[in-house]
Formats: sequence, structure tokens, C-alpha cells
Amino acid sequence: MGTATTIHPPALVRRGSWIYCPLLGAVAGFLLRVVAAWVAGLQWAPFQGVFELAASGADPWGMLVAIALGLIIGLGFAGLFAQERLTVTVGPEQVVLATGRNAHEIAGAEVDAVFTERGHLVLLDDTGAELARRKSGLDRLALRAAFREHGYAWRDCDPYAGRYVLWTEDTDELSLRVNALMTERDRALRRRDHKEAALLRTQLAEQGVVLRDGHRKQYWRRVD
Repeated sequence: MGTATTIHPPALVRRGSWIYCPLLGAVAGFLLRVVAAWVAGLQWAPFQGVFELAASGADPWGMLVAIALGLIIGLGFAGLFAQERLTVTVGPEQVVLATGRNAHEIAGAEVDAVFTERGHLVLLDDTGAELARRKSGLDRLALRAAFREHGYAWRDCDPYAGRYVLWTEDTDELSLRVNALMTERDRALRRRDHKEAALLRTQLAEQGVVLRDGHRKQYWRRVD
């Protein structure tokens, strides 16, 4: 009970991205080199400069450079994916949610409920406010076992699921400020701007409003 439990992403995901991303990048570089000369000759084709650059240089060195550049770009994507992967450490005193070099520590005494929802790990306090909501590719059964082992209340679903209400523009129950934020977030969802939508979710949480998304629609509830 006193030893923390850490749940990592599957080894296949952790290691595979460092293999598949560079491999795909190298293949993309090869294909770009193959078609570059042909596309550069089409006057109507866009990005002529890019294709002319890709077609420059005599083979085999030109092909080797294209493959190497693709491989390097693939490694860059693998690094980005590694920074976004979530690792969860569950202990009796605290829960640590780590992505890349960033770690969010949550005191165990503050956690009232834990559950997963649409690929996200969610932690709530005793008022129903979200302590954290993180995208998670972690094994749900492993998460459930870890939280239960250390005495946390794991839920099979959101314990407040029945309280959400569909948001419509200028909802009377919400203030002008909250409605304005909801309107901005609705636009962000329609643009598929997930970063902006997440930022607005945080601002709404500061106003005591918790959200649930469904089919590009927003559902809300108030914190107790």
C-alpha cells in the first residue's frame, strides 16, 4: 500500500514510434524524390519550389539526402509523440500525471473520484470539479487496479453524468461571461482547434462550469 504504482504507455507504443516514424519519414523522402522531377515539370502544380529543390542533385546522393531528411523529420515526430504520452504514478499520498518533462502533482486527499471517459483520465474533487482531465492511451484495467490498490474511489463512469445539460447560445442559467466563453469554445470545436478548446475549458472550470463534449456539442454542469 505504501509503494507507488506507475502505469506507462505500452512498450509497443513507446518503442514503436521511434521505429515507425523514422521509417515512414524515410519512405516519404524516397517517394518525394521519385515524383519530384515529374511534378516540378507541371506548370500548374503548387509548391513548385519545394519539388524543384527535392529534384535537385544527382543520384545516388540526391536520393540519399532525401531519404536522410525524411528519416530526421520522422525522428522529430517521434519526439513530439513521446512528449505527449501520459505516464501516471499512483501513491497513497499523491497522484502524478506526467507528460514529457511536465508533471502535475495532485494530493491524494483531494481526489474524490477517478474514471476514464472517451480516452481521457479524469480526476474529480468532492465538489465535482475536475482536478485533471488528460488524454490517455493507458490500459484502463491497469489504471483501475492501481487507483483501487491505493484506496481511491474508481468509478466505471462519470458519477455526475446525469447532471449535464446541452448548451445553447445565451443559456439563461449561465452568466454573460460564461456564455461568451462557451460561444468561443463552440467556434474552436467547429474549427477543430483542440488547443484553444482545452484552454477555454480551463477558463470555464475557473467559473465553476464542467463540460462534456459530444458530436461537436457542449454539455455543461455546475460545480456543487
